[in-house]
This record gives sequence, C-alpha cells and structure tokens, in this order.
Amino acid sequence: MSNLSEQLTELMNEDGYTQSTLAEAMKTPRAKISLYLSGKSVPNYKYLVAFINFFNCSADFLIGLKDYPNRDVPYKPVQPFNIRLREILKQKGKTQKSLIEVKHFSWNTLHGWLTGKSLPSVDNLKKLAKFFDCSVDFILGRTDY
Repeated sequence: MSNLSEQLTELMNEDGYTQSTLAEAMKTPRAKISLYLSGKSVPNYKYLVAFINFFNCSADFLIGLKDYPNRDVPYKPVQPFNIRLREILKQKGKTQKSLIEVKHFSWNTLHGWLTGKSLPSVDNLKKLAKFFDCSVDFILGRTDY
C-alpha cells in the first residue's frame, strides 16, 4: 500500500466514509477511489486538489511527506499552477534552467506547466518541493511555508 492510499484510508476512517460514500460525495466513480486505496493508481493533480479540499488536510500529509493531516490550518485556495510556479521561481531566486538541470525535467514539461497546458504529477510536486525546499502546500499556494 502506498503512503497516499494509507493516508486516504486514514482520513476516510476518521470521517466515516466508505469507498461508495466518498465516491458519491466527490461525484467520482467508486472504482477510481478503489484504485487509489489499493495503491494501483495515484491521483492526478486535479484529484489530489479535490481530496485535500474535501478533507481539508495538508497535501504533504496526503502524499506521505508529513505524519499529521493538519486539518485545523486555515488553508488558502489552491492557486493556478502556472502562475504559482512563476511566483515561486522569482521568490526563491531560481531559474527555469536550474530547475531543468537539477531536477531533470524536460523543457517541454516545464513549458507545459508554465503555460498552463499541463499539470505536474504527485511525484513531480514532491520533486518541486524538494528543489524549492518547501512544502507541497506552499507549491500549491495553500500556505506561506
């Protein structure tokens, strides 16, 4: 079982959701929830954001980077990723070139993110957080750290 599936299971149990009731509440197929819970699939960016908003928890907790869900934090709304990435690059004094060289993202991948044509995977969000030495919640614009 992946960290994400364990954390999602913990949140569901804490809030009293079954696969069916969570799927209904999130308006998604139960089979998709089942894939996430079994660790056979990882949510894409949009589903990750939907889960963290639904459970009002830390993205870092859900993807296994933190041990506590921090559900009492007043999270800000997730910002558009392309705008947020540009802000973080500027704020942290990093260049697009350094991001490509250090984290081995292709120019096409980075270009897709910066133009809003694509969104990062959960693994790439983790890589970005490590590169910028911050939380995934910061990458998403939900916290100031």
